[in-house]
Formats: sequence, C-alpha cells, structure tokens
Amino acid sequence: MSNIAIKVVKRNNDELKKNASRRLRAQGFIPATIYGLEQEPLSIKIDKKELKELLKDRSISNLILEMHIKDDGKDKKETTLIKEIQKDPLTTDYLHMDFIRIQMKKEVEATVHISILNEEESKGVKEDGGVVQHGLRELHILCLPADIPEKIVYDIKDLQMGQSVKVSDIVVDEGIKIINNPEEVIVSIIYPTHLVVEQPVVEEEAEAEEPELVAKEKAAEKEE
Repeated sequence: MSNIAIKVVKRNNDELKKNASRRLRAQGFIPATIYGLEQEPLSIKIDKKELKELLKDRSISNLILEMHIKDDGKDKKETTLIKEIQKDPLTTDYLHMDFIRIQMKKEVEATVHISILNEEESKGVKEDGGVVQHGLRELHILCLPADIPEKIVYDIKDLQMGQSVKVSDIVVDEGIKIINNPEEVIVSIIYPTHLVVEQPVVEEEAEAEEPELVAKEKAAEKEE
C-alpha cells in the first residue's frame, strides 16, 4: 500500500479552547489528533477540501498518510494510519479524526474487510437452493504497514450446502498474520427457512357455516 502525503497545521492554544472545534469546522477545517509511539498527542487541523480530494476514489481503510505538519514556521513529518473518524449522523461530514503514529519497519495491527465472491453462483445456492449466511466481515491482522492489504478476497463458488469457511481457511501473503480465532466462521451456506402461515380457525368455521345458512334460507322460502 502506497503512502499518501498531506499538509496539515498544528492547532494553537486558541484552537484548543471550548467550542473551538465548531469554529474550525465552520472555517473549512477538520480537527484531528495524532497519538501513539509513546509520544505526546498532537492536535492538528486538516483542510476539508484537500482531504476529500486526496481520499476521492480511495478506500480509507488502512490508508497510510504522511503528515507534513506546519508548527510555528517549522515543518515535521509523521507517518500515520486513520484510527477513528467521528461523523455527523445527518450530513456524514467529518467532525473529528484520530490518527495513530506508525513506523514503516514495525508491525502494526490492522482491520481488513473480507470480500466474498460468487455468492449467488456457489454450488450450495445455485444447485441446492441454499442461503448464504455471513459471520465475520473483517479480519484482524498483524504485519508491516506497507503489507496491509486493502481487502481480503475469498471465492465461494465451490462451497456446498452445509459447508462453512472459517478463519483457518483464509490464505494470506507471507508476512501477514491473522489474529482472529481460527475456528471463527466467516461465511456458510445453510438451508432456507420457510415461514408457514396457518389460517385462523374462525375463518374456517365461517366458511363451513355459509352453505348451511343458504340451505336454511331456501327451506324457509319453500314453507312460505
């Protein structure tokens, strides 16, 4: 995974006061914090437009960002991963971001999405009418930052009814260690469940009574 360079600015004391984050967002910045590697946390602000342009058409999962930080006229660099993003639930705009410092030659823990291929084409679904049931959707891995995959892909075209794919079935590149329990299930094909709806007894009785009622009415007409 290649590194992405971005320019950021260290927040001053006034920008760390109460309600300062709201003012920064109004000015087009995203407040953020860099921490880790037993160093003091660093409060920064990121130009929202610049960040959106850099992240356009990219997966932010495990994206390595080279932070070029402007601090009182001095420039320094931090290599980071996105740790957490806080978003506005209505607008989905970024409210705050946390970054963790990393070293390119030191292993880091990362979370990687699992992409399942050929769900509808799998033997258990196509031939036996089974249903795909998902378990884990992400894997926790340990590796060098440069070796973090964007996602892990697994093809279940040959998966049959009643079979499962476990963590132990996933093969990753050399240098990547999967931390999850090997017995955890990622995906399986199960028999579909059928919902049987019974007709209320009242309706059945009503249907049975109708012919009897018609017969009585006809008998009454003959007597008249």
